[in-house]
Amino acid sequence: MKVKIFCLLILFCTQIQAEVFKLKNDFWSWATIFDESSSQKYHLGICYKPTISLNIIKKEKFWIDFETIANFSYEYRKNDSISFDDKEAEIYCSWIRYSTDQFETRFGLQKINFGSAQILRSLKWFDTIDPRDPQEETEAVLAALFRYYFLNNANVWFWGIYAKDEFKGLESFVSRDDSFEFGGRIQYPFEFCEAAFSFNHRKLKIGDTHENRFGFDARWDFEIGLWLEAVVSKYNKNEFTPNWEKLLTIGADYSIPFGNGLYILCEHFIYSNSSKILKSDYETNSTAIWLNYPIGLLDNISTILIYDWKNRDFYRYLSYQLNFDYWSIYLNLFWNPEITNFDANQTSLDGKSVQVMVVYNF
Repeated sequence: MKVKIFCLLILFCTQIQAEVFKLKNDFWSWATIFDESSSQKYHLGICYKPTISLNIIKKEKFWIDFETIANFSYEYRKNDSISFDDKEAEIYCSWIRYSTDQFETRFGLQKINFGSAQILRSLKWFDTIDPRDPQEETEAVLAALFRYYFLNNANVWFWGIYAKDEFKGLESFVSRDDSFEFGGRIQYPFEFCEAAFSFNHRKLKIGDTHENRFGFDARWDFEIGLWLEAVVSKYNKNEFTPNWEKLLTIGADYSIPFGNGLYILCEHFIYSNSSKILKSDYETNSTAIWLNYPIGLLDNISTILIYDWKNRDFYRYLSYQLNFDYWSIYLNLFWNPEITNFDANQTSLDGKSVQVMVVYNF
């Protein structure tokens, strides 16, 4: 029903003046072929994602705008013993926003993310963005978000989220279905860095359990960029969860004046849980390196290497990207373990595979 309304909205809004209405179209298709030793054989997909932006009211002191994004996709997967396809037509994001020069409030299905880390993100609370995905696909959350910006670039966030029993971001346990989460964030620019404190409270699906999550992040920009993300989660005492979960990301980046400029990013991530805050009952570490080099004006090559210290596994990714005015072409190579570690290592199963992706934006 929501998708039908979206289609009718496109037909109606095409008659509205351009300064009021804007239609953006994202279309992409991909083909992934896996190594012979993998249980997966190939994966084909096509996706069309139109975005409608509408300026409802635009005054001198405030404005109200609306945005909705639909997702029409088809995927076909072939494994050793089975092949299956998946068709989808859904609303990807849809929100309405009231804004002034220093304040905005946004209601609806939206993306909420923050923090400086790029690959191994301790502050990946509400999104699942993968740095290897050029489209930055993620599941949106149904939320109310309030943000106020001070004149010195400090800002304050408050949010309320309608939760379902599904994983969001880097969660070890799902939220209780049809429950509400709430939290906020305060970010302040100091002389040499920007620092922020974040908080979120939610109820879990298992037992009468709730989580209070605290986050701190900071970024320094000297000759090199430095950042830190630290998260501590406290669960009320029960037999299903640890008392404490702790996550830490330390990162740095720098552009080397070599050739056209070689960009290097490094991050180290530590996850642990325990019965006491200063104790560690389980711990895992990952280190990531991201290199990006522009070959010319239209193309570049990048690679991401992640090492899982606990399982002694490498996760390798190499990508060549060619960009035109409306077209982008990607050739991606994955070389990862066949056994998945869907845990705090923040790595995913791809095995050995080659992927070609074509993106058209208009």
